[in-house]
Amino acid sequence: MTRHATQSLEGAAKHPQPVLQLLPSDTSGSQGSNRPNTSSSQATGQMNGHHDAQDSDSDDGGLHMPAANGSRHRPAQLIRAKSDVVADRRLARAEQGSVDGGERKIRMRHGWEAQLKDQEQATFLSQTFYMYFEDKRHETAGNPPPKYDPKSIVSEWRMKDRLKTVSAILAVCLNVGVDPPDVIKTNPCARLECWVDPIPSDSSSSQSSNNSNAQIGKNLQSQYENLSLRTRYKVILDPTIEELRRYTTSLRRTAHAERILFHYNGHGVPKPTASGEVWCFNRSYTQYIPISLHDLQEWVGAPGLWVWDCSAAGGIIKGFMEAVDKHNATQQEALRRDANRLQQQPSIKWEDCIHLAACRDNEVLPTNPDLPADIFTSCLTTPIAMAVRFFILQNPIPNNPAITLETARAIPGKVSERRTPLGELNWIFTAITDTIAWNSLPPPLFKKLFRQDLMVAALFRNFLLAQRVMRMYHCHPRSWPQIPDTHGHPLWRSWDLAVEMILSQVPRLLEQQKQQEALTADSNQSNVNAQANGAAAPTQTPQQPTQELEYQHSDFFADQLSAFEVYLSAAPANSGAAGYAKPPEQLPIVLQVLLSQVHRLRALILLSKFLDLGPWAVNLALSIGIFPYVLKLLQSQALELKPPMVFIWARILAVDQSCQSDLLKDSGYTYFTGILNSANGIPLGNVAEHRAMCAFVIAMFCKDFKPGKQAVLESNPEIIEGCLQHLLDMENPLLRQWSCLCMSNLWKDFEPAKRLGLTCQAHARIRDRSHDPVPEVRAACLEALTSFVFTGTGETIDAAVMLEEETLASVVVAMGMDGSIMVRKELTIFYATFIKKYEKRFLVAAWEQLLEEKDKRQGRGEESQDTPTHPNAVYDGSHFDGPPPALNGVNGEKTHARAGHRRTVSFTPAEMANDREQDDKPTRLLSKKTIYRAMWRQILTLSADPHPEVARNASIVVDFVISGLLDSPLGDHANKILDEIVITGLKRDQITLSNMDGLTRQRSRDQRPQTPPSPTASTASKADGYFPLGRTASVAAAMRNFFGVKTPLEEPSSPARSRHNSIVGQVPSYAARPLTPADAAMLPPDALDRINGPPHQPKAKVPPSPYFVPRDLTQVPEVPLQSNFFTWSASYFREPQMRPSEADEPGSLDYNERLWRRNRNDKIIASTQPLKEAAGSQRWDVPCGYFGIGAAPIRMVFHQFENHLVTSDDRDSIAVWDWKAEKQLCRFSNGNPHGSRITELRFINEDDQAMLMTGASDGVIKIFRHYDDPKKIELASSFRALSDLVISDKQNAGLVFDWQQGQGRVLVAGDDRVIRVWQAGHELCVADIPARSGSCITSLTSDQVEGNVFVAGFGNGSVRAYDQRMSPRESMIMDWTDRKTDHRSWIVGVHLQRGGMRELISAESNGGVRLWDIRSQRAVSALGNRTNNSNSSGQPRNLRTLAVHEHAPVFATGGADHTIRVYNTTEMRQLSVTEPYMSLLRMTNVPRNAPITATAFHPHRMMMACGAVNDGHVNLFKCEAVEEEKRDGGIVDEWSG
Repeated sequence: MTRHATQSLEGAAKHPQPVLQLLPSDTSGSQGSNRPNTSSSQATGQMNGHHDAQDSDSDDGGLHMPAANGSRHRPAQLIRAKSDVVADRRLARAEQGSVDGGERKIRMRHGWEAQLKDQEQATFLSQTFYMYFEDKRHETAGNPPPKYDPKSIVSEWRMKDRLKTVSAILAVCLNVGVDPPDVIKTNPCARLECWVDPIPSDSSSSQSSNNSNAQIGKNLQSQYENLSLRTRYKVILDPTIEELRRYTTSLRRTAHAERILFHYNGHGVPKPTASGEVWCFNRSYTQYIPISLHDLQEWVGAPGLWVWDCSAAGGIIKGFMEAVDKHNATQQEALRRDANRLQQQPSIKWEDCIHLAACRDNEVLPTNPDLPADIFTSCLTTPIAMAVRFFILQNPIPNNPAITLETARAIPGKVSERRTPLGELNWIFTAITDTIAWNSLPPPLFKKLFRQDLMVAALFRNFLLAQRVMRMYHCHPRSWPQIPDTHGHPLWRSWDLAVEMILSQVPRLLEQQKQQEALTADSNQSNVNAQANGAAAPTQTPQQPTQELEYQHSDFFADQLSAFEVYLSAAPANSGAAGYAKPPEQLPIVLQVLLSQVHRLRALILLSKFLDLGPWAVNLALSIGIFPYVLKLLQSQALELKPPMVFIWARILAVDQSCQSDLLKDSGYTYFTGILNSANGIPLGNVAEHRAMCAFVIAMFCKDFKPGKQAVLESNPEIIEGCLQHLLDMENPLLRQWSCLCMSNLWKDFEPAKRLGLTCQAHARIRDRSHDPVPEVRAACLEALTSFVFTGTGETIDAAVMLEEETLASVVVAMGMDGSIMVRKELTIFYATFIKKYEKRFLVAAWEQLLEEKDKRQGRGEESQDTPTHPNAVYDGSHFDGPPPALNGVNGEKTHARAGHRRTVSFTPAEMANDREQDDKPTRLLSKKTIYRAMWRQILTLSADPHPEVARNASIVVDFVISGLLDSPLGDHANKILDEIVITGLKRDQITLSNMDGLTRQRSRDQRPQTPPSPTASTASKADGYFPLGRTASVAAAMRNFFGVKTPLEEPSSPARSRHNSIVGQVPSYAARPLTPADAAMLPPDALDRINGPPHQPKAKVPPSPYFVPRDLTQVPEVPLQSNFFTWSASYFREPQMRPSEADEPGSLDYNERLWRRNRNDKIIASTQPLKEAAGSQRWDVPCGYFGIGAAPIRMVFHQFENHLVTSDDRDSIAVWDWKAEKQLCRFSNGNPHGSRITELRFINEDDQAMLMTGASDGVIKIFRHYDDPKKIELASSFRALSDLVISDKQNAGLVFDWQQGQGRVLVAGDDRVIRVWQAGHELCVADIPARSGSCITSLTSDQVEGNVFVAGFGNGSVRAYDQRMSPRESMIMDWTDRKTDHRSWIVGVHLQRGGMRELISAESNGGVRLWDIRSQRAVSALGNRTNNSNSSGQPRNLRTLAVHEHAPVFATGGADHTIRVYNTTEMRQLSVTEPYMSLLRMTNVPRNAPITATAFHPHRMMMACGAVNDGHVNLFKCEAVEEEKRDGGIVDEWSG
């Protein structure tokens, strides 16, 4: 159901948003704004399938998804300039007031005063605007972008080369008590090593030193274990060179290709040498022994993680990289000598090393006594204690003396418990350092250092702290790979705030901790005393958990989530806007918040909003490491988490389908099947939208993934029934669409699911949605049915399944007349799949159709149908099952079927050919009246579809069948028949041309091929066959390929009907036979014109369809065709849905442009309103423009607000002119077939960015976007509005239509027995109203306000009014057919004013004009006296055109005598007579009185355009009253961008 804009301008920026509003206002920090629903298209009831979101203005706590069906809300609804309807009301109210106040009172025609007096209705119309053909399906034609690649939209976020640090050597060279010779220590100096004093102040014995040394080693291992428990550690205290070699080589053997950590503490040995050598000891600890880095590399191998905690450590990295180069050179030399060495022993990547060094090569470690001696190790392994100590040193708290340096290591709690003070602080530290790294490092480097290895990630997070701390003491830690300095990042201030908040509470927390420990001790002592006194031992009870300390938790995460929310509110959704796709700084923090139950819900909601920004946001989230968290949360059954979780997973799978195996691993898919099938699902008001997302997730899970299909079917066999139930939810088209696509992917090429579907009658229930009001749902139904038919292709087909699929196809075949491009395209895919499965049957159908075509070309009628075809007859190319007609058997014996007994008569196509040679009239009953023949005829029709993509797909299918027929044993005979058809057609064309006189030959350009009829039994007897329509360019190309002929394409050789409905060569032309006055009156006004117009212009370019890729005719046709509808539909979940579009954002270019248009439109209406009174009494012959268009204009139409005038010629050319600048803006071809012409032009969506709707005599309506820009013009939509143009009373009007903007309906009529009502929102024909006349309809007009009443003019002179509210059979409410007082000749035009007095005016070709009131049987006013034949108004075909001003009381007629006469409607008085362009540029040998071909009034301005046959020019005239407009300063300037 559509949404319309009814808000004020201040609220115009609001847009339908599926805003995540799960949090109450007091906890969410920021609520997503609720926005009124809008839409880009409208339909009555549920037009376009969009619907108003339930309770859109209430905080219902839901994840609101738009109810649009895969369509973007574009262009956004803004209170734009008032439409025709609104303008009519303003003008009519003004006129009504002026008339009522005078002496006389004139009532509005037809009793429609109430339409304007209803203030509520007028307000609704003034604030409601409907836009059509602007949905996503029209902008893309249902295609993904040409360069779309599913693999390109997602970066590689999985860690395929993940490593583990499996072993670690902790080499501590302290030699406690002996200072190295190159170190001079201050007194006091830094002493602590791993927070242990190596030489306690109360003892100096060597035993104490040894104990301290062991404690240091133990503490170091413990500190590293806090980083990674899975790593095996080996502590070597004061190692010798032999010990190092032995342990390192041993660990490398056990580590294989995993990473080894080598930690080196060199505080008790000299600084590294200039070449980078480090030191250890000899066995007696009497000498320092240098170790070459080359040797050390050889022992440890690669990959390795190296930590250097010593002075001048930066030089080690330099020396190490030099040694790497030597190793690589040695390895390459060995490979050069022995090429097989690589196979025997894999090469070592020596450069795969990571280094962390304490300082530069010219720096020494700090000796500040307030710092530990191993400050670098402390930063890396005990970051919280070191960071707190650093904070206290830098920011002393004088008001609280209880906080000392010792407090840094006395914060209560455990690092692993986030609800404790120490755990929360560690959690905050992890989030901050991760975020700083993510914002500072290039993504590949961040991925390598912070996501590849847990140990590496922990050390590098802590390394950022070392950068910040040690630079204050003149040390600058180094790393390899090098990372930028991050000490100045703003988040460090947030860290300082968190530390200060915790420290301020530490004294109180320590007091609480002491009290808890005392209570625990007292309790334990009581139990001990009781046991000592002989009391019975207390019953063993579970240990009570330690009571949590009461303290104020940090607001860090809440504040960061609020900052993230601010980012989301300002992040632009438009890819062209500045700052688009700028990563948010807080994203890693959001990842950490998911670990907390307190903030998890809010974090998920904000994460959903972030992922909604597009695939780039999903890529960022995946690269940051979000996937393991959301995968783990699938095990949670918390109801409040389900909405954001469903949304997040839909976004992830829309970008990366590779997550299928992850969902299968721990049965994560059941999270979504449970919501999809559950009767309760999500306890919110928007359950349907979330179920649609669940259906999408399951569809992606099953897509081309057989284990997934099997798992879903085994664990949830009721899922098909659940999806079928969702098809009945008419309020949620997105759910219906994805329910179909979910079943499609489930049973595609998966026989068990298809069997289950057959059991549920799923195909039949999906088939029932073939007339769903939403095109996307209809296309999804076809996708599901295509997959259903495809399953089992190439296998033995069960008879019951075959019958079901034939029945299915018999219903689907009715969708051939669907108005949606996307639906017809999916229909061709269904046909291709069906034809591939039953190929032999279609070869028979094509063969028999070919035989019929040959007979029709040779003028022979169809064969006698005395022998009926049994309805159950089945033919597969080798068998015919069922009661068959008498056929010659294999041995020439006749086989008869006994009544009630089924028998099989076997024969081959080759034997069919033999039968044909024996019998001049072969039997053609095998496929007649079967679904196979009907489908073959329709696929031939679709190959001539007005949309190039549909025609391309259908032509491939036709070529495939024809190719198969030519390759079959019948190929030679088929070739002969094709040759005969072509030759017969060429002969008939030659005879036709030789019998034409010169004028007829010239006018033969107007010949129009017969419209492809629908495949029904009623069309089987038409004189013209189907093959010319199906013999498309691709078929002709295929024929040329088979015959080896390289010639230009021949025109279809079927006998085309002329524009006057005579069969060329059979019925003499009008000039060759005498005409009575009565006959002449029934002809089109220009039927007998013999005036040649200007030469035609070169053929213009046909506007392209979005993303259309022409067919490569060099490729062999292959079926089945591949559909991209699922890919296109899935793109819905890759587009922003929660945010307003750029056009809805105040201040944006689109917003300002639309606001400008609104003001301009209002000013045009206001400035022209005062002129209409004077227009009814002033002359209309003031020239105001004159320009050549290069062809005689046949149709013209003005834009309401733009300076655009669109003209069409008598073929397919359309030109767009700027009438003010008198220049051509664009010229293009309508693309209608040769011999047809454009019969109607209309603008739609004029309030904003208008589109051009065209109708042609071949029964096709097309809509063009950007019609005024030759570089941007596109075909938005096209469909065959009239499928079966018929001859009526030997007249021909082609196609006429009227567009109702307010109702979104197209009323279509012409050479048909019905008036067809098409709903633009549904893109469906919603009604066929019988015309109840044997004559053709020549003109249509309708009430544009309420849209119920419309009026048709006929070729026999009758005028009839219809009311759409009544049943079709009773809809005609008035018939003006009095031959004495009413019209008696061809109705040139009938028009119902949109505004003014709502006059209904009709004109006939003999000159009569009538004003009608639908309440009266007689004309209100008349012009032209029928009883006086001497009057010029009674001359046959004297009047050619009728134009009526929409608001002013004037109308104009164009005559055959080259005059334009303007009359007023109040008195039917002639105001002026004008001859366009007089003698200017008149062609030689052409009479001056060339007939007028087109006239048109501007809808608002007092201006008129006209054109005539003899010259390719347009003249513009205006009313004398327009001079007042100039005194007012004109209208407004044009938008310049």
